[in-house]
Amino acid sequence: MNPVLVPTNDVNSEHGILVMWFADDGAEVEKDELLAEVETSKAVLEVVAPAAGVLLHTAAKGAEVPLKEPIAFLFDDIAARDAHLAAEQAKAAAAPAGGPRATVKAVQRAKELGVDLATLRLDRLITVKDVESVQPVAEIPDDLPEPLAGAPGRQRILIIGAALGATQVLDILAGSITQQAVAIVDDDTSRWGADVHGVPVVGGTGRLTELFAAGAFDAAIIAIGKSPAVRARFRAACAEAGVPLANAIDPTAKIATDVTLGQGNIICAFCHVATGVKVGDNNFFSAYNSFDHHSVIGDDNATGPSVYTSGKVTIGSRTRFGTGIVIEPDVVIGDDVAVASGAVIVSSVPAEHVVKTKIVTTTVVPLRR
Repeated sequence: MNPVLVPTNDVNSEHGILVMWFADDGAEVEKDELLAEVETSKAVLEVVAPAAGVLLHTAAKGAEVPLKEPIAFLFDDIAARDAHLAAEQAKAAAAPAGGPRATVKAVQRAKELGVDLATLRLDRLITVKDVESVQPVAEIPDDLPEPLAGAPGRQRILIIGAALGATQVLDILAGSITQQAVAIVDDDTSRWGADVHGVPVVGGTGRLTELFAAGAFDAAIIAIGKSPAVRARFRAACAEAGVPLANAIDPTAKIATDVTLGQGNIICAFCHVATGVKVGDNNFFSAYNSFDHHSVIGDDNATGPSVYTSGKVTIGSRTRFGTGIVIEPDVVIGDDVAVASGAVIVSSVPAEHVVKTKIVTTTVVPLRR
């Protein structure tokens, strides 16, 4: 049994999104055959087969995967793969009576994500895909901090996500005279009770309805920049809870007077949104983005710095752009597309595709004096 690992030198990323499987579960593949693509915050990575064999997926398309763990295994033949699955099922069947039946990998993943397998209520063997499809619910401690009161006359903002994206949103709001961050929620329980730049982390997203009903905040901003799918999921959660989204726009951004702008957008420093541009909801635009005249941008997109479009470009929803990308006029980018850093896009990209760039090796030599 050979593990299939994601090749990466990105020391800043611990997880990635499994964007695409190119080989089906159970397929016979050859050594060095392209199996999958995984997107980190910095790049889109190709995963190839380390050996020939029969493939067993351990993660589903769209799942967030740890970069240090296998996303699949390769077996010498179908019989070996079937024997492995039978052994996994036997281990699951040996679980205490009345407990949920799950594969060993599903049990391990449930522990990582804090998912109680008993809550899945499936009348079959639980898989990793089942575990990754649910949002864990953690018990709420009694000693969590309360949201800040907020200054009179300002829109009180609750931020979703306490990682680096929150610091970017807080920096934007720091100079605002109309908005103030009063609380942060994050489903990582290790962050609960802490603060980010003086704004308390008051629990997880399960508290959205409770806090909004109590009048603790007026609107939310989703401060998650790496995963459009996660942004979309939390936007849906806010809609279900009746929580409105607010825009966070850096004062250095230049937005034309006739721009149509939805809600929940984060527009970082020195961005440019030109005349006639239409922007949907819940987009995260990093610094120095420029969207030229009469472009159309959908919902739940996320970009790195320095993404430039020419005029009349159409960008769908849930797209992920790296850093330093240029898009020519009239190009259409479909939904659920990932674009690697450094790409120059001159023709349209269909939905659910990845735009890759060739990695160039840079040599560092001593300075001659």
